[in-house]
Amino acid sequence: MKKMMKIAVVLAVFALLTPVVYADEVDNTQNVIVDIDTETQEEVEIIKDGIGASIRLLQLEKSILKNIIKGEEVVSFLKELEYNTTDLEAILAELELLIQEVQSADPNSTDSVQIFVDLKSDAIELTKEFREKIEELLDEATIEQLRLRIREMVSDQVQNLTKRIQNHIRTFNRNQLHRIYGLVGEFDNSTINQYQNGSLTKEQVKNQISKFINNMTKAKKYQIFSELKEEKIRLRVQARAHVDNVTVNFQERKEMRLRNRIQNALKMVEGPVRAEIQNRITVRMNNLKTDNSKKLSDIASSAPGANGGNNKNAGGS
Repeated sequence: MKKMMKIAVVLAVFALLTPVVYADEVDNTQNVIVDIDTETQEEVEIIKDGIGASIRLLQLEKSILKNIIKGEEVVSFLKELEYNTTDLEAILAELELLIQEVQSADPNSTDSVQIFVDLKSDAIELTKEFREKIEELLDEATIEQLRLRIREMVSDQVQNLTKRIQNHIRTFNRNQLHRIYGLVGEFDNSTINQYQNGSLTKEQVKNQISKFINNMTKAKKYQIFSELKEEKIRLRVQARAHVDNVTVNFQERKEMRLRNRIQNALKMVEGPVRAEIQNRITVRMNNLKTDNSKKLSDIASSAPGANGGNNKNAGGS
């Protein structure tokens, strides 16, 4: 039982440190308007300050960039086969515009969760569309050849983003370690500094804290476990509340982003691709308006007395 309590405390301690796993490919196909997927809910848990938001925005930027780089290779491959790639190039150009929106996002904004989820949903939509168009053009054997061709592609930009993400994660975890050592009652500034500069790994820090925990009384271990569990639950509830708020006015915010994106495309994109982007975004904006009109119609038709007086509860008789 004593060993189990020690394990539980250690797990609770390191649950506070940043989850570094993040999908390299933004290809989740869930409809964010209806239901925000579990992965996104977990990602927003660390967006409790500017550092946490910066981590998620940088990870999103890296994912989009990798998809652009691979997409450009796909377009090059298709051009060799003399395919018309204007529609695919338009999607990639829009992803380029989206990256600029991610880069300009303020991680210290009070709406940072909303900003992250909105931009990630756009990335999911565009990546899904690009993939589906490829599947329409090519058979599975050719697609597999393409996967092998682009799988090991490396970019200096991606590597630089990886380093920036790692530095931000270390800063975030340093702040968490201050909190953990405060609970443990064995403050170790040297260990925190070594972790921050990269000379100690998270696993090595974990082993050191485990030694402190091993020497604690059962009552102390239980106290720490309870406090950490309570904090984790609080963060999860807070994240869920943020995610619920994101769904409010989602379509209106999306329409505004698309309007701004058209304007940026007119300034920055040239040739047939510009016309294709303008057409694509206009169609999506019209679809949003249609969806909103249908929702209003459904609400009106379900209201009391909406059936032209056929509702027995309507009127005065």
